[in-house]
Amino acid sequence: MRLVDTDVLIDHFHNVKAATEFIAQALLEDGQVLISTISVAEILAGTRVGEEENTEALFALFTIVSADEMVARVAGNYLNQFGKSVALDLGDALIAATAKIYNADLITRNARHYPMRDIFVRVPYARGKMIKNAPNKQ
Repeated sequence: MRLVDTDVLIDHFHNVKAATEFIAQALLEDGQVLISTISVAEILAGTRVGEEENTEALFALFTIVSADEMVARVAGNYLNQFGKSVALDLGDALIAATAKIYNADLITRNARHYPMRDIFVRVPYARGKMIKNAPNKQ
């Protein structure tokens, strides 16, 4: 299972071909790809007038999973452990915790935001190009 980070969704909206190709490929391969309610909030915070319909169409492709108490507890532990050393923010901690709870690979372009060793972090593309057989960071 895969959980897509906000940055990949933003890249899709910015017409980064590699992001769009990755999303399409992941949906075809897995059938179900997750995004966090945190990503929904982050995307909506940056949505401009006239983008609402495209935004909702993109959300409809994914299974949106909530940040519940279990996610909050794991995120709190991540913030306690990494918050000062790598400037981990609450949104990233909650997204990482969601990946942990759902046992999903976290798909992001910003692996440095996720120093956790108990989740799999995958970077599917760099500088707009797909990475074949992208290695896992564990």
